[in-house]
Amino acid sequence: MTDTISDLKAFVRAQLSAHCDQVPSKTATSKMVHLSVYTTRGRRRALGVELDHEDRVNLWVVSMYAPTSPPPSVAVTKKVWKGSAWTNKYPDPARKGRDGANSNLKGYDEFRTKPITRFGIQSIEDARAILGHLVA
Repeated sequence: MTDTISDLKAFVRAQLSAHCDQVPSKTATSKMVHLSVYTTRGRRRALGVELDHEDRVNLWVVSMYAPTSPPPSVAVTKKVWKGSAWTNKYPDPARKGRDGANSNLKGYDEFRTKPITRFGIQSIEDARAILGHLVA
């Protein structure tokens, strides 16, 4: 059976509620529509979450905390800090510069200047694997 995107988002929200604390926005006007940041309760690892995509959930983590062998069905993009923003560690010429990091992450000390990894997740099974690693 295939998970629907709404099932996936509900699962991610439930896991965040059970294992993480939301980090307050750095600006009073932010409605955290495109990005919310959490820290895991145990090890206080930062986790950026994008739930507004129609076909996936993006999870952003500091690369040193990322699982080394994510499921093959997860889209993984690595970013490195260069100057005042992130750039692709391994650029994809076909994307023509369109796969940058969520610039809202710069507002959080937990992410700024660190190498980060984005996991594009499309199933509950994959979300369970990634989140399980981060909250363990």
